[in-house]
Amino acid sequence: MGLYGSIILLSTIALSGSFFFALSPIFRQRRRAIEKLKLVNEALVAAEENVARLQERHDVILKEICSYYLVNSELQEALVAARADIDAASGFVIELRRLQLNILNSLS
Repeated sequence: MGLYGSIILLSTIALSGSFFFALSPIFRQRRRAIEKLKLVNEALVAAEENVARLQERHDVILKEICSYYLVNSELQEALVAARADIDAASGFVIELRRLQLNILNSLS
């Protein structure tokens, strides 16, 4: 291998090393985005379970109201509070979905 061969070999090594250093932050950013996506997904599952639980509670209260044919003020207050909890939990799920979509869009 002559002088030109050595220069070409060193240039190739230097070029591949610069590609590695240039792509390293991209891979790190992608890995962080995937970790964030996993956390958002776990929170989303928990939030959706919470919404389902609140909905079940709301349904129980509604059944009680319907079975008595009378609207007790305590039941009415509980029903209003349950609906407010469901609305808040549903809003949280929607925000988590938006965050999930933003993270997915940042990966592309």
